[in-house]
Amino acid sequence: MKETLKDKTYFIAVDQGSSGTLSVLFDEAFNVLDRADIPVSRCTPGSGLVEHEPAEILASVKKGIASLMDGHPGCLPGLAGIGLANQGESFLLWDTVNGTPLTRVISWQDTRSELLSAQLRRDGANDRFHAQTGLHLSAEWPALKVREMRANDADLDARCRAGNVAFGQLDAWLLYELSGGKIFASDHGTASRSGYYDLQQRNWSGELREMFCASDLIFPDLMDNTAHIAGLDAGLGKEVRWLAGGLDQSVTLIGQRCMRAQTAKITYGTCCACWLNTGATPVFDEKMTTSVAWMLDGQATMALAAEGGAAGNIITWLTENFLVDWPLEALSEIARESVAGNELVFVPAFNGLSSPWWERAKGALFGITQNTTPAHILKAGLDAIAFTVKALVDSMPVCDGIVFDGGMTDNGYLMQKQADVLGFPVVKSAEREGTLMGIAYLCGWSLGILPGGTLPDDRRADRVYVPDPAWDRGEYDRWTETVKTVISYYN
Repeated sequence: MKETLKDKTYFIAVDQGSSGTLSVLFDEAFNVLDRADIPVSRCTPGSGLVEHEPAEILASVKKGIASLMDGHPGCLPGLAGIGLANQGESFLLWDTVNGTPLTRVISWQDTRSELLSAQLRRDGANDRFHAQTGLHLSAEWPALKVREMRANDADLDARCRAGNVAFGQLDAWLLYELSGGKIFASDHGTASRSGYYDLQQRNWSGELREMFCASDLIFPDLMDNTAHIAGLDAGLGKEVRWLAGGLDQSVTLIGQRCMRAQTAKITYGTCCACWLNTGATPVFDEKMTTSVAWMLDGQATMALAAEGGAAGNIITWLTENFLVDWPLEALSEIARESVAGNELVFVPAFNGLSSPWWERAKGALFGITQNTTPAHILKAGLDAIAFTVKALVDSMPVCDGIVFDGGMTDNGYLMQKQADVLGFPVVKSAEREGTLMGIAYLCGWSLGILPGGTLPDDRRADRVYVPDPAWDRGEYDRWTETVKTVISYYN
């Protein structure tokens, strides 16, 4: 009997990020059948404030899923469900009585709690916070922002005191909405990036909730990354299942096949994200953060993470503020031709300096002259990305292999610079969208298409960049001295 579309299994992997929602339709052999990329806007209503509209994010997820099914209606009968990767530290508060958001989605890039973080550090709170959460005090974590928001918004604080307000990162919000308010849950990896999660107890911490003004908030139940949840309404005319979910960066470890302890991936995303699989053992570090990467059948895989500087947002900043109209494929050549800008040094601390510095600071450009052009700033920005990764890698324990992914791996200038700065060959992954593949593999485990924890054949190496032994290390040394100068200035 000839096999038909309805005899096959299909699923949709969704990567909901800060700039858009990318949804991909997979078949049971993990072939990409189609993709839908829906942009998501952000608003910056004040200095350090970065927010999204909750309704727009929800609509982008539904629109992406619907677009794929509209283009492939024959796959709908065999659609087994969806899996979703989320932004992690982005969150919102909403009223559980009527489901109305009380805040916008507060982005992980938002720095409204920067002064609170600095004060808590001066008060000596970081050691205790780090021991409980694996995180270092920073404006990035939702817990600090909730405390800051409630301290400065009496109406919001009063609504929270009524006891009907939910705290949720984006996975919890989307699951709540797609289930019509019936399901309120999150995975351990996402929860471990909130500032409210006790890493030793593997649960929400009453002490941390009290410290960061959340004792009266409703928190999501915690689940494995491959938990099945039926009855979701994604606007398809039929109910679908939630097959898997997870934090975008830790899920990328799976997508880039970093399944063994001591293997690592570095993603050029909005920032530079370095994640190292440490196996079942949590490893605590003075410069890096410790998190649950994923949990299967109650067994956690842990990770060390170092996320810092800027990457893709340098390009966004340039195009939005300097009115340049550069095709992405031309950026590498533009940077190579900007040799006259070698004296320009860029510290792109748009959201402060996180790992490995953990300092309150702002971005800075050194060496500006009348001849400085946006192309010179572009080159200095790409150099700064490579230098930031060098600083992050130097702070990591010894690892057994690093693979690079993200859209900026297509930039030949950056990749060669990265190899030169690191002093060892740089592997560009064949899987440019590691987060989506990670969600796809989680869906495969959830559906039993793959035995849990196993992956298809390895196809990760696309190109290897070999370092130039003649590269001048003085460039990196000058940049690190500039970072110290910026830190000193803001202190």
